[in-house]
Amino acid sequence: MVNKNFFDASCCRLCGTCLSSCPVLNFSPVLARAAKDKLNKGLDSGVLDSCTTCFSCNSYCPNNCHPYELILLRWHERYLRLGLPAIARMVIPGDISSIWSQLYPLLPTDEKDQIRNWRNMEGKQGKDILLTGCFSSFSPYLADNSLLTDLTIYGDERLWCSGGHIYQLGLLDVVEKAGLRVKKVLEDLRPRRIVTMMAAEHAMLTIILPEKFGIHINSNVITLEQWLLQQLHSGSLSLITPIRRRIAIHDNCFSKSEGDTLWRAAREIASACGADLVEMPHNCRDSLCCGFGAAAGKFSLLDLIEHGSKRLKEAERSGADCLVTYCSACYFIFSVVRELYGSRLELYHLLELVEMARGNKPLHRTRQRAFQIIAIITANILRMGFNDAARRRFYIDLSLFERELSPDDIGSESTRLLKFLDTLYSSVAFRNIVTLGILHFTVRLIIYFRRGLRHDGSGEIPVS
Repeated sequence: MVNKNFFDASCCRLCGTCLSSCPVLNFSPVLARAAKDKLNKGLDSGVLDSCTTCFSCNSYCPNNCHPYELILLRWHERYLRLGLPAIARMVIPGDISSIWSQLYPLLPTDEKDQIRNWRNMEGKQGKDILLTGCFSSFSPYLADNSLLTDLTIYGDERLWCSGGHIYQLGLLDVVEKAGLRVKKVLEDLRPRRIVTMMAAEHAMLTIILPEKFGIHINSNVITLEQWLLQQLHSGSLSLITPIRRRIAIHDNCFSKSEGDTLWRAAREIASACGADLVEMPHNCRDSLCCGFGAAAGKFSLLDLIEHGSKRLKEAERSGADCLVTYCSACYFIFSVVRELYGSRLELYHLLELVEMARGNKPLHRTRQRAFQIIAIITANILRMGFNDAARRRFYIDLSLFERELSPDDIGSESTRLLKFLDTLYSSVAFRNIVTLGILHFTVRLIIYFRRGLRHDGSGEIPVS
């Protein structure tokens, strides 16, 4: 068991730069210094409820003290003291209430087959592995293209994105277990090279697990974006159909741990696709959260929708026709928020952009998948509303990491409630301009009023 305090308190001068530079908290220098002092001492500062766990503060700190890791430590302490709220079960792989467990029975046959194939390790040893990451399993169709034929795909959500998304939640003991599991799996695969479909896994495997948890992966690991650039520069990737669209690129939180490598790569690929790139005011190291990290403070779905919609509106105001992301988690979050809040933007993963520039039409099942996930969220909320046991806080069962990983264990039956909601949300009765207009208006109204109630008129979140 390693020490979970990765914050270097010895170099902190309480300058408050980490919090005053934060594009979300927007603290004044005086308020930032006071809040940081309380955070250092483990006192209530308001920061833990409002942080969107986006990594930016680490890049702002002039002394390289890792203030982001201090927030994770405080969340870790809170978890050890209180456990997690029931709603968090939706992002706990292997839990029967998780999105994965409930989504798989709803998937079309071709995507169920993809999931089984991704999980199967047989015959994959010693090859170039595309490691999908857990959230790519929400949209396996993204990898269904000839561009990736030189890569052997492996992925299982029960690797927990190599600990990525739970690192953001401060579940540091669980991260250590996830890291040890992925290390064992990769040792069994003996990959020639690992290409990560998600920036989170690249950061975990190359930076966070070895530097903070002492878990070293003895393989060459590169991001999918780096691999695509190699294909482009070598001439193996031919882009013949300029897409001629104005796009904004969303830079995900884990990309900030990589410096400018991913930011430059994503933009070079998009430009090669013939896209007209427009930058949002918050980009690269200042990029705002897609919404996932925004829910980490209070595990609030409304926080997720509010911050996700804020990002969509920023892309709209920049003049973009499309929002492009290179993270599978951001892709699914934006797709859900887009349907709940309403947005004129088209949403694409960078892989889909490349596929279109190759002259092909991607499957792009984004909207259908978003409504399936909304059905799962609704079912879980209803279940918690009527079942006391479903509302109880919980601790993650670490014995999950000792269980055998079966490729076929993806579930085949949905509950009657989920089947009903899935059918309803897929119907014309729901997906029409009137019903969706009412949905969008209602969600926007809720967000508007809760924002007004939360702020005191100064634009700053008060410190307790």
